[in-house]
This record gives sequence, structure tokens and C-alpha cells, in this order.
Amino acid sequence: MAAKREIFLNRNQPYHILNRAVERREIFAKEGDCLRFIFQMYAANVGKPASNLHRKDVIKAAYSLLAGEEISSKFIIKEHPPLVNFLSFVLVINHYHFNLFPNIENGIPIYMQRLNIGFAKYFNLKHNRKGTLFESRYKIVPIQTNFQLDAVLRYINIINPLDVYQPGWRKEGLKNGKEALKFLNEYQYSSFPDLFGKRKSKILTSRELIVKFFGKEAIINQEEYLKFAKDFLEQRIVFPHPLYLE
Repeated sequence: MAAKREIFLNRNQPYHILNRAVERREIFAKEGDCLRFIFQMYAANVGKPASNLHRKDVIKAAYSLLAGEEISSKFIIKEHPPLVNFLSFVLVINHYHFNLFPNIENGIPIYMQRLNIGFAKYFNLKHNRKGTLFESRYKIVPIQTNFQLDAVLRYINIINPLDVYQPGWRKEGLKNGKEALKFLNEYQYSSFPDLFGKRKSKILTSRELIVKFFGKEAIINQEEYLKFAKDFLEQRIVFPHPLYLE
């Protein structure tokens, strides 16, 4: 549905956001473009990128953010507290999904505008193109129940990354469950390694803030979710023999 101003006022409610590139253009097919977007995700949330950044600077900063490290002011100029708080994210070839909640009134539309415009300027300059890069209206859905939140977390962190790993798997089934799980753990451009693995990137909001807004019951039990991920993969394997994911 189209974004409406009134739905952004509730800071105690998460939202699922989807935005696609125009013409389903493959904007996340290359590592450099993915890392630039990761960098832009963080920069747009707290301020703006520093001036005169080189490609290697951005890549270094993006890797640091994914590793959970603080980055210096030579990469990003922090101007304010985060506009939004991330619960999960994924980049998938021609689109992205976010699960987040606003930190200030209208934090989501302000953030989305900064993010999309900033990345579009970079992408158009790099690829010698002009015009709009993203569809004019991003889709946004309020998450109103724990069941819905679990479904969105599964959709963002498991289902969508698998589209990168094995295009067409939703109809054909997975060919190799062990390799699929390995891919999910190693795919840098989603929050699966943060929620199901050992990574603690700077993109996601802190556990303390989640508890503050949603209570202790909102914290993901990592062991249970990892078991769920394994069960999900096992059910979608195409081979007749049992799948062992231990």
C-alpha cells in the first residue's frame, strides 16, 4: 500500500518495507554496489557520508559496519540520533526488504527519501545513467502481531536470500539443504548472520532498545530460530533422502 503519513507516528510498532528498482534493474548484482548500499543505509540514518570519499573508503567502512565496528568521522558525519531502528534487512538483486520501526515522528519517510536518493546518485554516476532508480512508492505494511512479526522475519532472513542462492527454488524446491544453510550464514547482505549466527553488525538496533520498545518477549531466541530455519530448509529439499543439517 502507499505510504501514508499517519502510520509513522507509532514508535512502538515495526513495519515491513519493500522497494524495487525500476524495470527490475539488477542493482545488487555486484559486491561493490551492495557494500555501497549497506554504507548508505547507515549513513542516511544518522547523518550523511563524509565528502571526497573514495570507493575503497566506502568498502572499508561497509565491512566495518557489518563486523560491528565503530567507524570514524572521516567516513560518516553524524548529525542526529538514528531516524529508524532496524530489526532485519536483506538485499536481493533488484529490490530490498526492511523490518524496522521509527525513532522519531516521520522517521521512516525521511529515512527512505535520504537512502534512495543518496544511493541513486551513486548508482547513476557509476553506471552512466539518468533518471529514477527506485519505484516511486515503496510498499509498507504495519506489523501488528507477534505471528506477523515472525512471518516477516522468516520472509526477510530466509526466503528472500534463498532467491539469490538458487533462483526458482520456490517452485522447484532446494537442491541442497546444507549448502543453502551455509549460504544463509555467509550472505553478508542480510541480517541472517546477525539473528541466526555470530555476527553483530552495526546496522541492527541494540537488544536493549528492542526490549525498551517491545519488551523481553520480542528478543529472538537464537537456538529456536536456527532450528526453525533448519526445519524450513528440510521441508523444501527436493531429494528423496533425509536432510541432515547438523
